Amino acid sequence: VGWRYGSTVEDVMTGLKVHSLGWHSIYYPLKQPAFIGCAPRNVLDSLVQNKRWGTGLLEIPMSRLCPPLDKNRQLMLRQRMLYVFLTVAPITSVTTLCYAILPTFCLLTRKSILPM
Repeated sequence: VGWRYGSTVEDVMTGLKVHSLGWHSIYYPLKQPAFIGCAPRNVLDSLVQNKRWGTGLLEIPMSRLCPPLDKNRQLMLRQRMLYVFLTVAPITSVTTLCYAILPTFCLLTRKSILPM
């Protein structure tokens, strides 16, 4: 199968490729961590990393690995739905941000968004 290079989300693309070829994956908990990475040290680094991941996930629908459009793949319906959710998740962050800011705005300005 091989790794999928050329994307910031190569782990997701590799998983999609492996699952689409009919392979099955399992979760195997380890007592000791197998891989130790480095986490972002501050909020700015975390935002940059999340932006990079979001951009990478938005590349998947534009590629030939697009789960809902490819009929030749051996993905089950729930796998297709999961990969579609993963690729759409960065877009939903905009609406989540609006819903998070709106109550604060209404409280600070003493305005209501609902009709009287």
